[in-house]
Amino acid sequence: MLRQGLSKAVARPWNRDVDEAHLALIRGGPGFLAECGAELRSLGAPAVSSPPLPEHAAGPWVEAGYRPAESLEVFSRDLSERIPEAERPTRVIRHPDWQAIEDLDRPAFEPRWRLDTEGLRDAFSATPVAAVIVTGEPEPVGFAIVGQGAIAGYLQRIAVVPDRQGEGFGRALVRASLQWAKRRGARHMLLNTLPGNSAAAKLYGDEGFERIDDELRLYRYA
Repeated sequence: MLRQGLSKAVARPWNRDVDEAHLALIRGGPGFLAECGAELRSLGAPAVSSPPLPEHAAGPWVEAGYRPAESLEVFSRDLSERIPEAERPTRVIRHPDWQAIEDLDRPAFEPRWRLDTEGLRDAFSATPVAAVIVTGEPEPVGFAIVGQGAIAGYLQRIAVVPDRQGEGFGRALVRASLQWAKRRGARHMLLNTLPGNSAAAKLYGDEGFERIDDELRLYRYA
């Protein structure tokens, strides 16, 4: 935790594979963000990255000296439309074993985009209500973290281990996540993915998602 007066931010390692700091601002302005970046650099972090931010929230970071880095595409799906049933069994995990979830996540992503247990917990706690859904029997081969805001659902994370991809598990997780959010009153579902991830984009398009103009971007202090 980093503090200065009423300003507050939380910093943690980016993940187990990337020697970089992740900084989440709770309260504060550009001056505080700049000081956080400088302090984390002085402690040995080669760079400090923001969470994915929409353009309207990036102003204080840019003013503090953080520069645009990776971008993420955003997709939306209207939940008033019919949601097909999942063709693979899924179940909600009430008390996730975060290390087991990380073990599923790790092989599904390149090092930069992996989430360790702390990052997975952050994704889970990003919304007031959330669930972890798994698929595969007897042992899970994939998972999704889905959250609920006021009127929107958020597919925060989805992964299937590489040797079981293409077997319908990812599609089942998407459908189960849509159904979970719709049952709780969400009107639409949002998710983001890396540009150029054609397999993911095709899956989401097949399941009724449309890419929207809004883009999320990470900002880096280096």
